Amino acid sequence: MLFVAAAAAASLLAHPAVGNAQAQPLDLRGAVEYALDHSATIASRRATLAGDEAQYAKDHANEYPPVTGLLQNQLSKTSNASTGSLAQYGIGPSGSITPFSQNTAQLGTQWTVYNGSYNQVLAQRAKRQVETDRDDLRRAQQQLAQDVSNAYYAVSVRRETVRLDDADRSYQQALLQVARDNERVGRAAGVDVLRSQVNALRAQAVLTTARSDEATGRETLASTIGAPPDTAFAFEETLPEPPLMTTPLADLIAAAEANRADIAGAQAALANARLSNSIIDTDRLPTLAVNAAFGNSFTPTQGGLQANPFTGLPVAGTGGRGSPGFWQIGATETLQIGFVEYGSRHAQHRAAHFAIDSAQRTLATTRYAVETDIRQAVRGAQTAAANLATAKQASALGAESARIAQLQYKNGLISLTDATQAERDNLSAQNDLVNARVNYIDAVVHLRVAIGTSDPLAIVDLRAS
Repeated sequence: MLFVAAAAAASLLAHPAVGNAQAQPLDLRGAVEYALDHSATIASRRATLAGDEAQYAKDHANEYPPVTGLLQNQLSKTSNASTGSLAQYGIGPSGSITPFSQNTAQLGTQWTVYNGSYNQVLAQRAKRQVETDRDDLRRAQQQLAQDVSNAYYAVSVRRETVRLDDADRSYQQALLQVARDNERVGRAAGVDVLRSQVNALRAQAVLTTARSDEATGRETLASTIGAPPDTAFAFEETLPEPPLMTTPLADLIAAAEANRADIAGAQAALANARLSNSIIDTDRLPTLAVNAAFGNSFTPTQGGLQANPFTGLPVAGTGGRGSPGFWQIGATETLQIGFVEYGSRHAQHRAAHFAIDSAQRTLATTRYAVETDIRQAVRGAQTAAANLATAKQASALGAESARIAQLQYKNGLISLTDATQAERDNLSAQNDLVNARVNYIDAVVHLRVAIGTSDPLAIVDLRAS
């Protein structure tokens, strides 16, 4: 009955109820793609990037002359009102109703050609901010790919643990059957049967726990990619073993310095600090602004019977309507210098120089950190590869030792304790092999992230050479 109840519980844990239908289970690549599309962090980074790109487009547009069109209609009537520039002297039309109407169509521009490079500096700062946002997005994507890979292979470890614990349960049940057979023929004491039953029950309990842990790992993986808890995943039966990189360490460090998003972000921050310092003195430089326009102005109240150029209809007037077309062009250059500023400009430059110094130190520290990360990642991958080779040998020896111990106990050559210990050593060696494989995978993925592999999918593509 105990075995039946335990098997039923294990079956429920192994096959949890599925609430949401899914067309196809997600493999590692599919899980990373799903995470990139549904991660709140990635969505936030993309929104920030889009906003700063819009700001850069606006600041960059200020470096070029705008072209604007104008359509204007004016209509006014006055009565007993003095108007005009001489109205203060009592000179002007008054006493009668004076209508005024004017229609204007104009195409023109007002452009500040140069204002101490202020517009150019603003555009460059906005561009550096966009570059920083892109680096932040790329770094977040790389980190997400690594997190998904770690969670995915953590489930793979638990799947292998379930398989090993299931094999251990079968081994313990086989020992139980051997103990019963030996008891019947008088080759073993009855206590061996009791001890074998205890070992079999323990193996069943461990298997039930392992299946529960696997289900928990699947839910954790689903949470990592932002999917429902009952999302189905596909796992490979054989864990990949990508080849270890043979690229020289100096080349890996150089590649990381060229590709790492954190170095690029630190460089952009330094450039922004220098731009912030240069923008302080732009108001001391001359400003040159130009304006130009051409168009047509039609005043029907100042002409005789005229044809309206907009409608083609005749319009009655009282005087000449003026020129049917016009153009104008102008330029203004201004130089303004503040002679007394009470130390404000000096204080701004002082703060800007401290910001530049801080950005330079941050960049240097980031480069050192990247080099350290590469060195540790390479050493970690090499260590994991060596441990994997050792674990393979120990696993093969452990499996053979457990097989021989089972045969020896069956033939009365060793005790139940020796056979059980051999199986425990074998189970430990098998678990060590699984962990060594996953540790090596994690080390390879971390090394790719440390180098600065830009494509998140390439980071987790472990079947590629």
